[in-house]
Amino acid sequence: MREPQIVAFALMFAAGTAVLASGGGAPASAEVPYTGRKQVILVPDVVMNLIGQQNYQSVLDSSPIASKQSADSEVLKKVGGHISKAADQPDYEWRYSMIEDPTINAWCLPGGKIGFYSGILPVLQDESGMAFVMGHEVGHAIARHGAERMTENLAVFGGLAGLQAVLDNSSKMSKDEKNIILGAVGLGAQYGIAMPFSRMQESEADIIGEMLMANAGYPPDESIAIWDRMSAIAGPSGPAFLSDHPSNSKRQANLKDWLPRANKRYARNKLTYDTKASIWGGSGSTRSSGGSSSGSTHSSPSGGSSPSGGHN
Repeated sequence: MREPQIVAFALMFAAGTAVLASGGGAPASAEVPYTGRKQVILVPDVVMNLIGQQNYQSVLDSSPIASKQSADSEVLKKVGGHISKAADQPDYEWRYSMIEDPTINAWCLPGGKIGFYSGILPVLQDESGMAFVMGHEVGHAIARHGAERMTENLAVFGGLAGLQAVLDNSSKMSKDEKNIILGAVGLGAQYGIAMPFSRMQESEADIIGEMLMANAGYPPDESIAIWDRMSAIAGPSGPAFLSDHPSNSKRQANLKDWLPRANKRYARNKLTYDTKASIWGGSGSTRSSGGSSSGSTHSSPSGGSSPSGGHN
């Protein structure tokens, strides 16, 4: 898979140039949902979301995207509708794509652009497993971890004005600058960039994912069980894209600490059907995760699909 291009476009700077130059539009002090950790963020959401949209399209243009009518795409769209509603981000333009690739990976770019790889489906097994992983990836986005990381690396660009100049003339962007941007939006791992989210950010995303899935009506204990399956499929450290993340046992301990709070949310919002009915593996599986069964779909929180045929 080729590396996505990072280029600026008129809409970004029509909306964001003045914000970047002044540092306005994004509070110097922000707060992570649920955990309440205070953050310092200087890069505006309008810039991060547009970078996310652009890189989402670039990944799709260079990846095998399956039919949006496939069974797996329908599950992705269904779970995405529940999680996006729980995330309550009215400014997001949610999109969901299933990528036909054996890699165990998933991501959510700033602004709500979500990609799942067919290789992760046997680990997920069912809707609840997908709900946690999606909630975790959405957690990175709504906690603004990408903007936080960009803020931490502003010195590389020479400050906000330097970041604006780099984005405006991306053809001359250095490898380090490109890696920072790809890492910040959550795409670093799939391009071999050793810039994972910090362990603190990963722990926060786990907590947010557990809360989002509970608010969406999925059983939050699945957030703990999925790490056993990660270890069984890919070894104690999990898949490569988690190689620098907290260990599975530490993640499970953290999730168990938050489980009583999540269970209260689940009790209020429980879905009325069996969300743990096996889909991609285990006893009673209704279909396999073979590449041709994966698909792509794009929907808003209300469930409406985008007009494009395969991706947009």
